[in-house]
Amino acid sequence: MQLCKAELKQICGDYNITIRDLLLLLQHILNTSYSKLFFSDLTHLSDMQYSTLICYVNRRSNNEPISKIIGYKYFYKNKFCTNKYTLDPRPETELIVELFTKYFINKNDNLKILDLGCGTGCIGLSILLLYKNAKLHLSDISHNVLLVAEHNAKSLDLINRCKLIESNWFEKIYDTYDAIVSNPPYICSNYNLDKEVLYDPPEALFAGEDGMNAYNIILPNASEYLKNNGKLFIEIGYDQSEKIQQIHSDLEVIEIAKDLNNINRVVLFNKK
Repeated sequence: MQLCKAELKQICGDYNITIRDLLLLLQHILNTSYSKLFFSDLTHLSDMQYSTLICYVNRRSNNEPISKIIGYKYFYKNKFCTNKYTLDPRPETELIVELFTKYFINKNDNLKILDLGCGTGCIGLSILLLYKNAKLHLSDISHNVLLVAEHNAKSLDLINRCKLIESNWFEKIYDTYDAIVSNPPYICSNYNLDKEVLYDPPEALFAGEDGMNAYNIILPNASEYLKNNGKLFIEIGYDQSEKIQQIHSDLEVIEIAKDLNNINRVVLFNKK
């Protein structure tokens, strides 16, 4: 089967999706480059590939994210498997990795790191790729989520430096770490989210009426799991930087980093 550009545009119109989204789906189906599809006059598909495309565009027309349809998303230059059990990796979360490299300058250090509420493992695994002697514990309350994190660790050839822990926050954590990284749920339960975001699991998004439930557990307890001068890197919502600092904790705030939209996005704590 051959589809010309006009026919591709007709599919977009029929399903009310953008040509960019259609080409991203085709890129995955045909295992080719976006630019090649963009500049091609004709796109060749088998009957099976065409059926898959129509299935995908129908899902996209219902606001399902492309990452959930094709099963992966890129984070800090690497591909991470994602599915209905995991929060999709997001560009603003890459700030945690950037901030980590600012405070742990020696890439050869034998660091011990905890990715708390790890989801896909994108934060911790991205750091592990940069620090060749580091060890990582990936912790999450969900067994299904840990299967995804394990898959990503294997695909990045990092599984030998990882340990998977099924735990409700610190409940089954028994070690101390040089650093803890975390992107916990922080959205207020009554916040009106875009339909696309709602394809992420609610337990990875919402954290009570004020969005602070996870922080109220993590911050008072994190010091116990950090070595002396250990650091906690934690993502926050746009209006939570002051609230975070009001939670009783043995940690001190070292830096509040802004994302590309000039929004306070990551708080760095240090164990006193």
